[in-house]
Amino acid sequence: MNSNTNMRRRRIRAVLEPAEDEPTEWYVATSPDLPGLVTQGRGIDETVANVKDAISAYFEDDPPPYFLELRIVMSV
Repeated sequence: MNSNTNMRRRRIRAVLEPAEDEPTEWYVATSPDLPGLVTQGRGIDETVANVKDAISAYFEDDPPPYFLELRIVMSV
């Protein structure tokens, strides 16, 4: 049996919110699981990519196995 199969993946939550009160394409992301992690991006796809980069940097380029749980806040 492969030892990677038994590895538990850590859940890392990220919250994406509009960068401004006015409608905008920019989002700011934070993580309640990783204090101090803050990043931003233009659009959701770029912001998520930047979150993944920030997670890697947070763990000094050696993050544990994880899955990303996103919460996207939108004004309606």
